[in-house]
Amino acid sequence: MRIETLEALLGGEKLPGTPEELAILGTRIEELVRLNGRKWVIRRRRQLVREWAYIIRRSFLRHP
Repeated sequence: MRIETLEALLGGEKLPGTPEELAILGTRIEELVRLNGRKWVIRRRRQLVREWAYIIRRSFLRHP
């Protein structure tokens, strides 16, 4: 998922993270859209953005 598409889907906010981390987020959001639908993601976008910011702040993603 392109970063512009991802930002638009999540409310137009600039999302924290490196390009590699944002690619991981894009993959996960694509999965959520496929499983639950686009409206589900849009309705929960504030929560998803807060959770993503928390993940980045706490450095929960591991890089090879």
